[in-house]
Amino acid sequence: WIHGGPMAYDRPRFDFNASYWTTRGYVVCNVNYRGSTSYGRAFCETLKGAWNTVEVEDLLAGVDALEARGWADPDRLFVGGFSQGGVNTAYVLTRTDRFRAGVAEHGVYDMRSSFGTDDCHRWFEHDFGLPWENPEAYEQASSITDVDAIDTPLLLTAGENDWRCPPTQSEQLYRSLRKRGIDAKLVVYPEEHHNIGDPDRAIHRLETIDEWLARYDPERDVEDEDEEA
Repeated sequence: WIHGGPMAYDRPRFDFNASYWTTRGYVVCNVNYRGSTSYGRAFCETLKGAWNTVEVEDLLAGVDALEARGWADPDRLFVGGFSQGGVNTAYVLTRTDRFRAGVAEHGVYDMRSSFGTDDCHRWFEHDFGLPWENPEAYEQASSITDVDAIDTPLLLTAGENDWRCPPTQSEQLYRSLRKRGIDAKLVVYPEEHHNIGDPDRAIHRLETIDEWLARYDPERDVEDEDEEA
């Protein structure tokens, strides 16, 4: 599960989401990829103006390490994340089809169309310059550019009132995947911003993700689970 930010980090503490997924039979891998905080300024600034580069390498290296230790089943791999974690999930899926399914939550997938429509445009301008001044960087940072390379089923979620990662971003990627015949699902939570604050919606989010993973997990029998529930 990929952390947001990217100027953030996964720290050794109790994590409710990780705890939930372990009860469902999964090992949870959190990678503090280059661009994360807590490893010094130079490490954090690695991704400045260069998204969709070394962070993807680090994330995939984490999966390789788990497989090498026998902690991860290569036939039961999933990837997901929220905010920048959703952004990075889409990046990862443009590079590999080793995952059974993905979950990209509240992300940005077309940096050019998001410019000026969210509350991050000054940050993007600082890191990348203006879209018409540095189009190559914006194109590289936009997973929509390589949507033809995504062959993995993808669940997308968004908040109706999210000003950081507008729901139209998820709609673009969802529609593009469906045009290509890729199994995709879009869930937009009404009245929610860049989080899921309502308890009932938070429960729905977990159940929706769990159902999505179970659908593609060869070791889980969805019909049996429904009967037990």
